[in-house]
Amino acid sequence: MSVKASNLRHRTAASGVIGSKAPANTPTQTSAEASDYKSGTNWVHEGGIEANPYLFALVVVSPFLSLLLAYVTSADIAESGTTWRVTHPLTEMLPTCFADVPSCISSTLSAGASVVPTLEGAKFILTFMTVALALELLPGKIDFGPETATGHVPTYIDNGVAHCLVYSILFFLGSNIGPCGESDNQLLPAVFRKVTETIGVCGVYTPYNFGIMYDLFPGSLSFLNIFGIVFCVFLMFKGLYFPSTDDNGSSGSWVKDYLWGTELYPRVFGLDLKRFINCRFSMTYWQLAGFSFCYRSYVLHDNEMDWGLFFSALSQYLYLVKFFFWEMGYMRSIDIIVDRAGYEIQWGCLVWVPSVYTFHS
Repeated sequence: MSVKASNLRHRTAASGVIGSKAPANTPTQTSAEASDYKSGTNWVHEGGIEANPYLFALVVVSPFLSLLLAYVTSADIAESGTTWRVTHPLTEMLPTCFADVPSCISSTLSAGASVVPTLEGAKFILTFMTVALALELLPGKIDFGPETATGHVPTYIDNGVAHCLVYSILFFLGSNIGPCGESDNQLLPAVFRKVTETIGVCGVYTPYNFGIMYDLFPGSLSFLNIFGIVFCVFLMFKGLYFPSTDDNGSSGSWVKDYLWGTELYPRVFGLDLKRFINCRFSMTYWQLAGFSFCYRSYVLHDNEMDWGLFFSALSQYLYLVKFFFWEMGYMRSIDIIVDRAGYEIQWGCLVWVPSVYTFHS
């Protein structure tokens, strides 16, 4: 689920298998540092920006590209008065750009820069994460990941399916198409509204629009970009100075440490950060976004259903239901047991998945 362009990740001949050791001596790593680099830290490649300049470019290009994707799928582009449509890239967009390259570059940069964080977007993301955090308390059997070369065996509560089910129900019930919404918006029979009114639930909060993920998408994605960049700085320093396990260490380059990460299994107050970001936030956001976008399309087009969009949302939802059934398998996959918690995977799950994986919806 991380940003994995081909050849951007350099691994050893053993393909980054945990337990592979660092080269004895590199331009950015002394012999003493190499000898202190413990086995089990899944070293992958020497050097940083001086050896991998295109990795640094990834940090610059990928956030802007995600903002640009948020712009071209927002209502703002429809109101911008642009003379070409992104939905016709070959017949309109590219010819227009080639006809006036400087103007095309300028307008592209302006479009991406126009996507800025909003208070409502930040509140939505933080609330979304808070609900996911609360659902970590759901019961489940204890399961384990594979043992690392340092002897660490990650432990998990296998409650992914319960998380998926409960979160989906809560997102529906709290919206305007749930029992507390206006009667002409509700999808449930009227008896459900009578029950909620009887127990006084609807007087506690104001239902949000089910299309909220589309309405707040640009501002929330911009906030996620900032949050993700800062979060990865935190992860880098945590792995260097306050690691949760012995599967940690530095590559000798701050740039590479930031991109690749410095820790394999970071935890804070017992919370597994990789599972929380990769699965409980990222996959849940992707799962619910399709239906939220579909609902907004339905409303914007005078209550006319786009069945292609609906079945696209449904197929993605079911695909991610399958993911949560398989979540413990994912916790034994390369994303978890080899990839460290750095920009490539954590920013990727925080920003790239919501912006790119939902793009066609």
